[in-house]
Amino acid sequence: MNPKTFIGFTAITAIVVVGASFSVASRYSVHKVGIEDKLLLPGFADQAKGVTEIVVQDAKQTLTVKRDGDRWVMADRQNYVASNGVMSELLLGLSELRLREAKTKKPKLYARLQVEDLKGDKAKSILLTVKGKSGDLAKLIVGKINADVAGPSNTGRYIRKPGDEQSWLVSGRLDIPGEISKWVKPEFLNVAGKRIQHVAVTHPDGQQMIVSRAGKKKFKIDNMPIDRVVEYQSDIDNMGDGLDKLELEDVMAKGEKKFTADNTIKTEIKTNDGLIMDVKMAEFNKGEEFWAELTARTSENASDAVKKEAAAINAVVSKWVYQLPAHKYRYMSRKHSDVLKDPKKDKKKK
Repeated sequence: MNPKTFIGFTAITAIVVVGASFSVASRYSVHKVGIEDKLLLPGFADQAKGVTEIVVQDAKQTLTVKRDGDRWVMADRQNYVASNGVMSELLLGLSELRLREAKTKKPKLYARLQVEDLKGDKAKSILLTVKGKSGDLAKLIVGKINADVAGPSNTGRYIRKPGDEQSWLVSGRLDIPGEISKWVKPEFLNVAGKRIQHVAVTHPDGQQMIVSRAGKKKFKIDNMPIDRVVEYQSDIDNMGDGLDKLELEDVMAKGEKKFTADNTIKTEIKTNDGLIMDVKMAEFNKGEEFWAELTARTSENASDAVKKEAAAINAVVSKWVYQLPAHKYRYMSRKHSDVLKDPKKDKKKK
């Protein structure tokens, strides 16, 4: 390639690159004012100790977290204790956010960055309000995460202040949990599966499924129908794992969910050392949510250690009802039709 050809090719390439850049910028209507590098919330680091309340709103729900002495509580969940670690990370993240680049001022384009006003049930933005004793310390419309931002965290988010046309890309890590389980310590009970000796499930219509340990990892059905055979042994065996590292998906004060005779499954779970857990469960929200009340007691010959364990469990669970993960609910609500089959049907197929 001769020098003239090379120079010509370079010029054409530059024109194409500039044209492409202009096209992308026009498409997203970016109002560039250059790369910024200053704090989004100057002075917030000094104010963080004075934060008394945080409100997180999206199109589906509003969550309020309030300071209660040295701890934080979920006001919308009857003051269930929130995670201090989650709150510390959130406040630290806010204090470190830095303006990186001005984005669109056009309201019709806010939805692309998820920084639209929180109106209607289709908005994807989050309205974050941080309050102190004297009023609001910060209020932000928080949008999409951008995982390709230059800076120590290599990540950022699009944000806009309510009432301000200008949207921004900020650098820094700002994690705002959406589920209750992310605001609190999710594991609230752990009765190891290897301890379980006996499980008895009673359904509202009187059907029972009773199993007991028959080996190191196996369970057997104690009330086995004579005209059925086991189809899914694993579904019998995992009935002992219902309380193993049990985590909540949501939580409410006892009494907030009604357990009636026609919708409640009662499950009794016994360990090999005398701990007995009584679990009442029911489906809510058209079968999309599974809630439970739990109570601990012991057999007469249980050791003092197990009796102390039961008391400690009740101190945690006695005031609350918990939304359970679907698989844990299934483990503790089995019935014969879930795990057994009619052998005659197999013969007919042959």
